[in-house]
Amino acid sequence: MPKPSDTLWDIAKAEVEKKENLEGNGDGVEVWEKSLLFMGNKNGGKTTIILRCLDRDEIPKPTLALEYTFGRRAKGHNRPKDIAHFWELGGGTSLLDLICIPITNDNIRTFAIILVLDLSKPNELWPTMDSLLQVTRNHVDKIITKLGKTNPKVATEIKQRMWNNMPKDHPFSVIHELAEGAIHPIIQIINEDVDQNQPWTNSWGTPLDTGCQLDIDHYPDHELIDPFPIPLVIIGSKYDIFHEFDSEMRKIMCKTLRFVSHYYGASLVFTSKSEALLLKARVLINHLAFGFDRSKSVSVDQNKPLFIPAGLDSLNQIGPPPASDSDIGKLHAHTPVDLWKKIYEKTFPPKSTTDLKDVNDPAQDPQYAEYEVDAMRAQKNQAKRRFRDSIFCSEEDNNLYFTYSGKSNVLEVRELNYQVNMASQIPWYENLAEMKMPWMWNTGPDSHVPAIQNLNFKVQSGQMLAIIGSSACGKTPLLDVITCRDHGGKIKSGQIIINGQPSTHQLVKKCIAHVRQDDRLLPNLTVKETLLFVAKLRLPKTFSDSQREKRVEDVIAELRLRQCANTRVGNEYIRGVSGGERRRVSIGVQLLWNPGILILDEPTSGLDSFTAHNLVITLSRLARGNRLVLLSVHQPRSDIFQLFDLVLLMTSGTTIYSGTARNMVQYFTEIGYPCPKFSNPADFYVDLTSIDNRSKEKEMESQKRARSLATLFWEKVKDVDDFLWKANEGDCVTTVYSDQSSLFTPEEVINMHSHSTDQLPGGLKQFTVLFSRQISSDFRDLSTLLIHGSEALLMSLLIGFLYYGHDKTKLSIQDTVALLFMIGALIPFTVLLDVIAKCHSERAMLYHDLEDGMYTVTPYFFAKILGELPEHCAFVIIYGVPIYWLTNLNPEPEHFLLNFLAVWLVVFCARAMALWMAALLPTLQLSAFFGNVLFTTFFLSGGFVVRLESLWLVPFWISKISFVRWSYESLMQIQFTELTYQMTVGNVTFQIPGKLVIQAMNLDSYPLYASYLILVGIISGFMVLYYLSLRFIKQKSNQDW
Repeated sequence: MPKPSDTLWDIAKAEVEKKENLEGNGDGVEVWEKSLLFMGNKNGGKTTIILRCLDRDEIPKPTLALEYTFGRRAKGHNRPKDIAHFWELGGGTSLLDLICIPITNDNIRTFAIILVLDLSKPNELWPTMDSLLQVTRNHVDKIITKLGKTNPKVATEIKQRMWNNMPKDHPFSVIHELAEGAIHPIIQIINEDVDQNQPWTNSWGTPLDTGCQLDIDHYPDHELIDPFPIPLVIIGSKYDIFHEFDSEMRKIMCKTLRFVSHYYGASLVFTSKSEALLLKARVLINHLAFGFDRSKSVSVDQNKPLFIPAGLDSLNQIGPPPASDSDIGKLHAHTPVDLWKKIYEKTFPPKSTTDLKDVNDPAQDPQYAEYEVDAMRAQKNQAKRRFRDSIFCSEEDNNLYFTYSGKSNVLEVRELNYQVNMASQIPWYENLAEMKMPWMWNTGPDSHVPAIQNLNFKVQSGQMLAIIGSSACGKTPLLDVITCRDHGGKIKSGQIIINGQPSTHQLVKKCIAHVRQDDRLLPNLTVKETLLFVAKLRLPKTFSDSQREKRVEDVIAELRLRQCANTRVGNEYIRGVSGGERRRVSIGVQLLWNPGILILDEPTSGLDSFTAHNLVITLSRLARGNRLVLLSVHQPRSDIFQLFDLVLLMTSGTTIYSGTARNMVQYFTEIGYPCPKFSNPADFYVDLTSIDNRSKEKEMESQKRARSLATLFWEKVKDVDDFLWKANEGDCVTTVYSDQSSLFTPEEVINMHSHSTDQLPGGLKQFTVLFSRQISSDFRDLSTLLIHGSEALLMSLLIGFLYYGHDKTKLSIQDTVALLFMIGALIPFTVLLDVIAKCHSERAMLYHDLEDGMYTVTPYFFAKILGELPEHCAFVIIYGVPIYWLTNLNPEPEHFLLNFLAVWLVVFCARAMALWMAALLPTLQLSAFFGNVLFTTFFLSGGFVVRLESLWLVPFWISKISFVRWSYESLMQIQFTELTYQMTVGNVTFQIPGKLVIQAMNLDSYPLYASYLILVGIISGFMVLYYLSLRFIKQKSNQDW
């Protein structure tokens, strides 16, 4: 401290030396600039306490997040003033992340926490206290841990300081009973449930750290408490309201706060607006901020305001928790704090304190209002909205609208009742797995389930109708019925009318485009290539190439895909466009032929909210282009809901509401179900009408409510022509669309509504397009090509090096026979599995393309076979050439070419068989299993494992169609026919002609050319079976059942 004789220069020099010593060693120097952080309940009185401590006569204002001020005090006359920094955290527990700002490595030694708890809100007290203390302690512990690595002396001092501040002469002598072996009731009860070998833990599960070893006479409770690492004061505000509480409630709150304060080594004081009580709180705060002497008085009477400085309480004085021993035993608490928490919350159930976390934008909270800032924010938001509208709805961009140029369309559903045969939805292979016979597949009392009941609505061009509802409400069956894809279902009554005509399959294909929920696209093609290939297949043959390209460019512009037009589509394994862009490509595939009615099955599923919103904006724009847009969606967010023109709310196949989206809340409000403020109407009303299956009682209750709502709605709209609810009798649903035919020249506007199937490209054109698509897709998949090529080369080198080194001496007869069998039998198996896997990856796309009539089976069949020939030839070359020369087989060119042809044929046989298996069976697992079984059968009957003449009747006839046997026989004839082998027995050497070896193995029954012809015949047979499977078996994938 400065002396009276010191000059101003001496005082300044001493202050600088003091600061330098603090930065140099960090110990033994008293620092007067201290910091305090006030936090606690929202509107708990923190600002009022700070103003009274600083003697400021100001009106308290709401705290804006984190606020700072400072105060100065002198300990005597003519003494320098000490500075204290005051921080205040607003928002209750909603701004916990800001706690790390005021508490830093530089001020941790001089920091203190003031926790202000609102006594008038007992249900919020514990959650607020627990959340704030937990986050603060975690942050302080991180700082101390970091200090321990750089300055361990300071870290040790901080840990020991709280214990050193505990008074040695405790005012309550009764606590010395602990030193004599008395056990506190809390500990005795908890010990019954806790392993005695486990260390005591604090309220967050970490072991208690006393910081130093103290004698029990120093502080008897030191083994049972866990002081906060920095000074802590708990202030209970609004005591005047608390004092009016029931005496039992006050007792529980007082005992709980005393225990918490004692456990954390904190001071506890109750205060209110009373000057006398504020003075007590001010004494404690001035002690921490400016080093003034703290009060020695103690008040523990629950009928009076509590005032207990840190360390002047004890567990024995506090007593056990306010609950019976039996109730305490049932709580199974593992720490003392956990026990008190459970008992407290049993009386005062916790109330959420996340006041601002549920607010989308805290800046909109009135308590944080700032005129200048709010005005700038509003201006910025308005600019953002204008920018967004300029992207999607600008006048300059209207010429990109791809409008429907045909006549307006009207879709009506009248009194539709539809039921689904659930048994028919189960794949046949699952029925067989459950040991059900075919005649049992489509039977059963519960097999027919009503999916749609008495459904009525009417929608026309220029409108977007959204079908919303929970799962199994009937959305997908309705779309299936409208698009004539109701496999396994039956319309019991009612009808669907399109433009005044009953719906038929031909009419649907003519004017309705159906975009399914999952994307079925080739991942290796770019967006533009995908659309261009579809344009060549779907647009009439009267279109020129330039018109097709113009149509593709228009669709790309309409769907905002220009930025990714040259990017691969991709999938879950191949990186490409985003999920929202891929969904728009799927829409573009259907939009190319300019349909008048666009139906989408849950287009927003799997997309994030922003992408889904942009996608629905695109659909809304398409509806304004003179189209009828119908989509199903689960629970759209509020801004998506506002984009819908009409909404059909369904549950269990019945209509709960049908009308405009803007009138939906008004309708439910009138019938007694108003939407809560700040709630999404779609979420609220879908939840209201969902069937609760958690229990039988709740299911019956929710079904009864749904039936009553459906009946009520039908009574209101049964006499209305379009079955739409309207707020007023004179209201009408407006149809908004852009009439932009004037934007196009007569050459550009081509009416698609009049085209029929005979105008589509012919079979030859389809073949050329599909062949080009197959080549492009295959050769873009470089990773797969490299893997298959490496696989063939590795197999060739492994076998080749096994037989390598016989340049001077020929292989023995036995080695040559085994080598030739392996050449023709091993590699076809890998080809079999690769081709099956590839076909099943394309199966779903093939099914939908054929269902949509994009092309027929015959062009696809030939394009598939011929398109894979380059890959097949490269594969055989990589496999067959190295192995032939490494094993020193017959070097004559004629023999080499014949050998290569045999390998080429046998590998193609395996490929053809794989194609047949993939088209015949619905799942990858079944195709791979039966393909493996068939190939193994051919392998075993190939004439090497068992001699042909040793086979019994069934395998003998199987060997007749075994391509492994005929490739083996041809390879044997090529290598052995003109060679002579020497065999030495004792001193005698025999000359054995190669033909004799072939005869001995019964592999000369047919000439060489016959083996080739038989292989070609086997290939042809598999090709025919493959074609028939494509033609007569629906190529459903396992997701389409």
